[in-house]
Amino acid sequence: MEKRLAQKCNTYLKKFKINIKQYIDENITMDESQYTELMQFIFDYDAICITKEDFTKRKRVKNIVPFHERCCALRANGQQCTRRKKDSDKFCGTHIKGIPHGEISANDNNTASKSNIKKEVWAQDIAGIIYYIDSENNVYNHNDIVNNIVNPKIIAKYEKITKTTIRNNDIHEEHSYSIPTLFNKK
Repeated sequence: MEKRLAQKCNTYLKKFKINIKQYIDENITMDESQYTELMQFIFDYDAICITKEDFTKRKRVKNIVPFHERCCALRANGQQCTRRKKDSDKFCGTHIKGIPHGEISANDNNTASKSNIKKEVWAQDIAGIIYYIDSENNVYNHNDIVNNIVNPKIIAKYEKITKTTIRNNDIHEEHSYSIPTLFNKK
């Protein structure tokens, strides 16, 4: 397809150059050196170059919203809405109008305000960056942990990858951690 389009553009450009030459010949008078210089410029002008990339659709970059900035409404499939909350509200623009499938952890928010639950977090090196994580696969905001904030923000979920090897009848387990929502952006 691109060959046909490139050929069509080239024939159009040739026809255009010839029409310009005819117009100059008929309507404009100039000395021979200016005429040859102008014709040289017109006929040496490069044609448009069309490649396959001009026809391919660009992939959409999907932004991942951190958990603490996500809308608190439930979608029809029972999962949390993935859109960003409005500035002062706890819902996105769509769910401010109504939450037909309910609100995520509405009961948990009430009990959490009455009593605080202490969770053990530890610093873990993941891909060369130190993250604070807990046993429930939560990754916490570094500043909230360092500043000892009461309810630190959860920014992602991590995955623990266990590699088991057997050497000399001994079982060795190696653990590595990954955060797919942060590292697998495409």
